[in-house]
Amino acid sequence: MHRRLRCFLAIALLCRGASAAAQTPLPTPAARAPYVAVLVWHDVLPSKEVWFDTTRDAFHEQLEAIRRGGFAVVTLEALRAHLERGAPLPRKPLVLTFDDNGRGIYENAFPLLQRYRYPATLFVHTNYVGKTTSKRHSTWDDLRSMERSGLVVVQSQTANHPEDLRALSDADIVHELRLSRLSIERHLAHSVYAIAYPYDNVDARVERIAAANGYRLGFTEDWGNAGASVTLLEVHRYSILTRFDQALADVAANQTASGVGR
Repeated sequence: MHRRLRCFLAIALLCRGASAAAQTPLPTPAARAPYVAVLVWHDVLPSKEVWFDTTRDAFHEQLEAIRRGGFAVVTLEALRAHLERGAPLPRKPLVLTFDDNGRGIYENAFPLLQRYRYPATLFVHTNYVGKTTSKRHSTWDDLRSMERSGLVVVQSQTANHPEDLRALSDADIVHELRLSRLSIERHLAHSVYAIAYPYDNVDARVERIAAANGYRLGFTEDWGNAGASVTLLEVHRYSILTRFDQALADVAANQTASGVGR
């Protein structure tokens, strides 16, 4: 009984802190320029299995368009420094991200990232690592192999990929966020500070809980200049399914402008 009481009190304290009305952190005004686009893919396969897949040939063509256009692909850590402190970025900056940990990322996208030497971030739902659902998912060994290249870093997409974090209790959100972080830290031995929200479902409460539980960046699929995001827990991303060309055009067109998102 005493053990149960201690567990209950610990969860209650976590949720109380996570639900505090403290404001989520904002991007520094210095991050509004240059205009930086964060791109998001899902699985990359020889041919599509579902509508949100990208074919390997299309992905190759997209990386080639990035190279030909003279864009600078920067790391998530460089983006974080830019958003938090105004650290400079090169001209025409892009950040590459992937959601859902489809094994095609390891088998098809990763070799191309190596060929172009482009860094990328994988947002992973940790309870599905190495499992097969409607899709195959990369294993922890696959993820370690990609990270050893120095090009890829793994961050959180919660533990169980709930359809709508907004519908969960504070305690359940805390569980999703903390379990995911602990799994990545245990298996990959590095800190976790960024999350991509499953199904793009997020609100101010979810953001506050994420911030209270150690997350410094949170990513949506609401397109625009990352430096003009409303908060650091609601950073813009462009879905490559509909806005790849637009992302490159927006970055190129705004290099001498203020960088304010539209």
